[in-house]
Amino acid sequence: MINITSFIHREAFRDLIGRWMFDRLAPSDRMDLMRLVHFNSVYVARYLPMLTARLLGAFHGCELSSRVSLTKGDIKDQLIAHLPAHLTTGSERAGCLIAAYRADPGLYYRETPFRGMLYFAELNGRRVYVGSNRIKRIRRLAEKSARKVVDWLDQAILEQARQEARPRVDPDVAFTGTMSAVCTELPRDALSELEHREQALLRRLRENGSDGLPDAIAINDVAGIKVLIDTHEEARLLGILQDLGCQLVEREPHTGDYRAVNLLVDYAPDRTRLLTEPLPAKVLRVFRDHGVQAPEVQRWFETFVLGGESHVRVEIICADYAETLESEIGRCMHEDRIIRQRHRREHAGQLAQNVEFLLELMFTVPAAPDVRLDRLPVRLWDRYLPDYFDEVKRTLFHLPSVELNLD
Repeated sequence: MINITSFIHREAFRDLIGRWMFDRLAPSDRMDLMRLVHFNSVYVARYLPMLTARLLGAFHGCELSSRVSLTKGDIKDQLIAHLPAHLTTGSERAGCLIAAYRADPGLYYRETPFRGMLYFAELNGRRVYVGSNRIKRIRRLAEKSARKVVDWLDQAILEQARQEARPRVDPDVAFTGTMSAVCTELPRDALSELEHREQALLRRLRENGSDGLPDAIAINDVAGIKVLIDTHEEARLLGILQDLGCQLVEREPHTGDYRAVNLLVDYAPDRTRLLTEPLPAKVLRVFRDHGVQAPEVQRWFETFVLGGESHVRVEIICADYAETLESEIGRCMHEDRIIRQRHRREHAGQLAQNVEFLLELMFTVPAAPDVRLDRLPVRLWDRYLPDYFDEVKRTLFHLPSVELNLD
């Protein structure tokens, strides 16, 4: 049901996720999951820098320099250090933001993990930060998948509430949006009914499997590019994307505190070029630990890539320098938005917690040294404390307990 569109062999991955969500573990799942996770990770890590460099290079008409970045603090530092001259000298707002950041950088979530690359160009004799790419981290991918599933379930619950609560509730009340949006509009007994309906839907899912769920909930932003451009330059960027063989799928403008344009494009990587390098040593080592030697793993990877879908989906965020500064150290810091999402009522309940952990588990198991799963450690319809998930992850990697146990 969850379709990760930046990957290839998406249908196989979607089907495996769907089976695990309904507690159906197959003997071949471990090796299938290793191929789907590790090979897709390598594939995205190769095609994303290739597209980013071609896009930014064509846009700025010059060679770029780039380097790996592992924390958000690094991005914030580089953005500030390599702003265009008109912002560093002519913008009072930018000056205030930068001064506040430098005065107390610890308030800006500097240690947040990040997996991507930063790109720089020499423009008018000055080194300028022009963009970045990133591969969505497992935790964030799991969170987003959980939110999408819960939002779908939310709408199903609200649709029932719309039909059944009309006689008791003011008909002018709008039962639209998410559960959190209407909680303040429903009387206390209706709020209790919403929770009961969630449990009822979970029971039906337990009995009927995935029949009651949507076919595909798309996760479109595992591979992402950030492009720093002025608003009037978007048309030229779209022309370059077209020249690179990208097909525009969706354009979504953001307004309010966060002002940017999100583009979704379908991109056909040069698969032959992506296969010229051997697999990373750490990937070969994981497969070797399971009895598969390097030459065979390399052949598997080539078959995987050439047999996968020709197109993948990439998210491209376009914003000017002032708005990018706001999103990193100003009024709409990305990390603040994440915290607000995590605090939303419907995203902290049983279903969201279980879906999130299940997705995180699926990406963690292939990296664990010698896991043999006899059963899945989570079921959507059961209830768990977060402490339980902590122990499961600790056990996967044979980490010692932190409890004061004298045994």
